[in-house]
Amino acid sequence: MQLEQPRLRRAVRSLAPILYFLSAAMLLPACNSSGLGRKGSTTTEGSSHSDAGTGVTGGTGNGGAASGGATVAGDTASYGGSTGSGGVVASGGINNSGGVASADGATGGATGTGNAMNTGGATNSGGSTGTGGSTGTGGVTNTDGGTTTGGAPGSGGGTATDGGPTGHYQMENLDRGVVAVAVGSGVYVGWRMFGYEYDATASNVAYNLYRDGTKIATVTDSTNFLDAAGTATAKYAVTAVIKGAEGPQSPSVTPWAQNYLSVSITRPASGYISSDASPGDLDGDGQLDIVLKWDRAYDTDLPVVLTDAVYLDGIKLDGTRLWSINLGQNIKSSPHETQFSVYDFDGDGKAEVACKTAPGTKDGKGNYLKAGPAAGADHSIDYRNAQGVVLGGPEWLTVFSGATGEELATVEYPVPWGSGDWGDPGTAGGNRSNRYNGGVSFVSDTGIGKTATGRPSIIQQRGYYTRLTVSAYNWRESALTKVWTYDSGSTLGNEAFGKGNHALMTADVDNDGAMELIPGSATINSDGTFRCATPRGHGDALHVGVFIKGKGIQVFTPHETDGGHDCHDADTCAFNLSVTGAGDNGRGVAEWVSMSSTTSASCSSGVGSVNCADGSPGAPNAGTNFLIYWDADESRELLDGTWITGGGASLSATGCSGNNGTKNTPTLTADLLGDWREELVLREVTNTALRVYTTTAVTARRMYTLMHDPTYRMQVSFEQSSYNQPPHTGFHIGAGMADPPKPDIHVR
Repeated sequence: MQLEQPRLRRAVRSLAPILYFLSAAMLLPACNSSGLGRKGSTTTEGSSHSDAGTGVTGGTGNGGAASGGATVAGDTASYGGSTGSGGVVASGGINNSGGVASADGATGGATGTGNAMNTGGATNSGGSTGTGGSTGTGGVTNTDGGTTTGGAPGSGGGTATDGGPTGHYQMENLDRGVVAVAVGSGVYVGWRMFGYEYDATASNVAYNLYRDGTKIATVTDSTNFLDAAGTATAKYAVTAVIKGAEGPQSPSVTPWAQNYLSVSITRPASGYISSDASPGDLDGDGQLDIVLKWDRAYDTDLPVVLTDAVYLDGIKLDGTRLWSINLGQNIKSSPHETQFSVYDFDGDGKAEVACKTAPGTKDGKGNYLKAGPAAGADHSIDYRNAQGVVLGGPEWLTVFSGATGEELATVEYPVPWGSGDWGDPGTAGGNRSNRYNGGVSFVSDTGIGKTATGRPSIIQQRGYYTRLTVSAYNWRESALTKVWTYDSGSTLGNEAFGKGNHALMTADVDNDGAMELIPGSATINSDGTFRCATPRGHGDALHVGVFIKGKGIQVFTPHETDGGHDCHDADTCAFNLSVTGAGDNGRGVAEWVSMSSTTSASCSSGVGSVNCADGSPGAPNAGTNFLIYWDADESRELLDGTWITGGGASLSATGCSGNNGTKNTPTLTADLLGDWREELVLREVTNTALRVYTTTAVTARRMYTLMHDPTYRMQVSFEQSSYNQPPHTGFHIGAGMADPPKPDIHVR
């Protein structure tokens, strides 16, 4: 929201240090938005930034008419709501927090380290025979260190002679992910279908469900089951039956006592708030772990005092903390400055973690960085100015081991602060130069043309209000190397200049086997060249997915400067709809949220809900905040803070809180366990535990794990970035959907 009055702007800034100390005294997290608090007007979001054409402006902000009437004392006060319970200041006005509390129970669940359906190696990926097998149609590499050959994209995840998948994209070699939950009518059990074992002919892929060693069901229509005779002490395991041949059993699990798993977390120090997270198999056991950010986050444009260091923790779902990385005094605590990329970049079966670092950063072993440009650095120097902003000194990009947190490599950050004009007024704030996004994508990693190996690259973006840059790096064979950098330059009207959002997403918009990057109103080619842009500029929210049946990848975003929203084609940037007016439109969602919608998803924001295909009115309301697959049908539900609503589904996570102030976003949503529906990860208000909520609604929809859809998996990696956005699949999920396409993947 624009706030042009100089006196009001100065008043807000003069209060910032006072409110900072008030928030610290109350041990509440700091809001990531600037402005004057949330007064209950009808728009959904108080923006926390300035546009490309003015100075640092802040915003008046609001909580939405349905926020329950609670207000926040100002954006410089704590983020997370005045009570920390989530939903007290709801950013979409969908619902307030509340409801019946659930008692904590057992923290067991999906454990075990083996692959329940090992796909080619005698052990896990990276075993003696490896999961990738021979080179295959995609030119992929086997997992014991063979050479990648590039080649054309694979043929849909076919199998090699050893039974291993040989598709194009490198995905995680997950275990079966069995989860069991005690419910009133018995025990709900869900499990993963791997993308490479999927077959549209249901009889070709079945699953045997075992209770206490005895087979109780053969399931062909889904990957879940309600065991009416189940008990709280039963042990459940699953086998896959592929064309009549039964595979090995998964590790057995016992039921959770409630529909969530409580995961213990450890504060780095008093006052820290657990924030955003990203998943990855950190230790190579086939289970998805969590990298969790700890901070006391302040927006980049707030003139506040010095902030505490940011920490990244590697955490298993049994509560084991594998390591903790201290990013040090020269990385500001802000939702806009530490965007961490988590994935298995070198194909050894274990994820790595990459992020921006600086002098003062300590790795998970407790050692200061020492590789590359960090060798011999003076880690005692504090480069922060009086406002806590770093506008000088060394800037690095570091890759850490997912298993140990140890520094693996450090290089110069691809686009340093002093490398060009960002349009920042003066030198105090760094509001435009210190805006970042990051994640993972399968780009054209050869650096020429659009050929690609199907292996993942680290993505780092710097700048979006004015100058916009995106860089791709590879971590392979113990080397961290730059693939390419896109730079819009500093000229107004040039390419993607000023067309970035507080989010970055990725998808293969032209089906050539390499993914493009969508920072907002522009599309950057998979080889780092400019593709296209709309005339619209900066916005906040960003959704990239299949929103019009049969029309490929589309982009939906609300806008700041000229208000309204638009939905455009990611390949050509041609509009499906474009609406202006109504001022700063802070939040919006595009998704299939009703079983009555069969041709077009809903594009919803503060200016109303319309059909994404043509802007016609009357579309179901998709909300303005977040999304989750939760109930038994194919439509997606609305998620706002600690509440799930829509389609008859509901959840009220009492005792938990959303993150990032009025954004009220979850710690993480992703398909972490069980069938294809998503898990919801929230922080408890005490910041001593995370809760991993899972659905117990029995569905007849048969689908492979969404984590084996390359588009969805890569978008999950960007979910932690800036104004967190939900991931979307690369194919249509909703009413009238076709059978999912077999994903073109292999596992490592």
